[in-house]
Amino acid sequence: MSTKELKNLNPQFIATLEKGIRVLEMFRNGQASIGLTELAESSQMTKSAAQRFTYTWCELGYLTKDERSRRYSLTHKALELGFLYLNADPLISRALPLLKQIRERCSLTVNLSVLSEHDIVYVMRIPGNHQTFAEMLPGRRMPAWCTSAGRVLLSALPDQQIRDSLAATQPTAFTPRTQTDREVLFEQIIAARQNGYAITSDQVLIGQVGIAAPIRNVHFQTVASVNITAQLSNWPEQKVIEELAPILLEVTQAVTVG
Repeated sequence: MSTKELKNLNPQFIATLEKGIRVLEMFRNGQASIGLTELAESSQMTKSAAQRFTYTWCELGYLTKDERSRRYSLTHKALELGFLYLNADPLISRALPLLKQIRERCSLTVNLSVLSEHDIVYVMRIPGNHQTFAEMLPGRRMPAWCTSAGRVLLSALPDQQIRDSLAATQPTAFTPRTQTDREVLFEQIIAARQNGYAITSDQVLIGQVGIAAPIRNVHFQTVASVNITAQLSNWPEQKVIEELAPILLEVTQAVTVG
């Protein structure tokens, strides 16, 4: 349900709080700092409203303002919220040994992801060798349609909901080989449902291949996805299917989240 629908249907929805949270969410695209004018325009509020929200977040310790550049940045308190989630969610405690087991068996990067609207969020990452800084950090958000983890998570949805999700996004090519045709993407997501795993190559980064499988709860509902990423030069798709898919499926199917 969209924010607009919540406002219209639920009198308990606090619109002012939503606007305040929207200010923090402006940092999702990876910017280290944001100016007040840019923040106001991006969050669709007046400059005076944005100024009040940023002042409040600064007073609470979640934002800091550089007095010379007059730009705002997140502080460690935002990270503390992430720690509280990671420490409390039973999915993380159940999945961490799983990720470590896969990492030990293949020496490659292993990620745990969940679906967030039309995107995935990496909530746990165990890096392999030669990974970039961004690829090592949890909390990164990526479109679901172009990633192996996202396709696995989307495949658990009803067909119409998958089509609605694809229609709500604008597939943009990350590489010359990124598949952006919605009908082809729908077919690839359905294939992931049938195969029990999804595999992608050259979709986000040239030379990178990923394979993902679901983690399910006691009701056999998909709650998360585990994916392995590797270099195509060392792991062509057929080798991934023959060697990594059995490891991934063996371990993920052995774990059930309550």
